[in-house]
Amino acid sequence: MTESDKKHSFREEFEAHLESPIPILSRLRNLIFGKETPDTYTQISFYLGLLIWIIFLVWIILGYLVLTSTEWIEQEKGLDVHTLIEQRGQALGFAGTDFQDSLITFYNVAIVSWIGLFIGLVLQWRKNSWFIYFIWGGGALYLLAMWFLMGFSYWYNDTTTFDKIAFFLFIGHSSLHYYFLNKELRGENANFFGIDEEFD
Repeated sequence: MTESDKKHSFREEFEAHLESPIPILSRLRNLIFGKETPDTYTQISFYLGLLIWIIFLVWIILGYLVLTSTEWIEQEKGLDVHTLIEQRGQALGFAGTDFQDSLITFYNVAIVSWIGLFIGLVLQWRKNSWFIYFIWGGGALYLLAMWFLMGFSYWYNDTTTFDKIAFFLFIGHSSLHYYFLNKELRGENANFFGIDEEFD
């Protein structure tokens, strides 16, 4: 093969590489999650957390879109979203449009906190013990923002039982995974009943 043929072949391969999104997505995945697949328990922990993360993020984004598109919804659907939100806010002790403003601020903070939680999940997949600080930090930011911006009664009355269970399952299971990961990193064998002892 001549030098000219090699250059032509290389150019064709490179152009084909750029046209296909698969190598780009594959590289992005490797960049975020690394090339090594962790153990089964870490994978289960990650996918459980990811499922909960997706559920919460979808609801946060949908809520944010509804709040910022009230005029469009009223025009298209004839539904007075403004009044409904105001009435709910008054029932929770808010005055005028304060409830809607607080809710938009809360959703902004919630998006930031769930981005932090996603970083925690990525580090968990990579078996980096720092993951727990992003999980605890993101979870604390989310809860405190809800309690301080919306009030405890909003969390108690307007957050579903499923959301409460899913959130604390996420935090609790991540904490349990951190406990086992720490034991593994220290070279100890751990199971659900404590450290395995090796018998001769």
